[in-house]
Amino acid sequence: MAKLEITKIEEAAGRLLFNVRVYAAEGRFEFPIGIQHLGSPAQDEAAVLRSTLGFADELAASVRQRQKAEPRP
Repeated sequence: MAKLEITKIEEAAGRLLFNVRVYAAEGRFEFPIGIQHLGSPAQDEAAVLRSTLGFADELAASVRQRQKAEPRP
């Protein structure tokens, strides 16, 4: 199972930018997630996790679609 780290790196005008790091067997992946500030650190982290999960779902769907489109040897 991958290890997930979330770090708040910037706050400006009610928006928060987090850095999400994923350590998996395939290597380390890092990407930013921006959200609206929701009032508490727990709510903010939950929003980042929802956004990260949505991103992962979209990425998985795109990879599956591309694999189907590629010709098999």
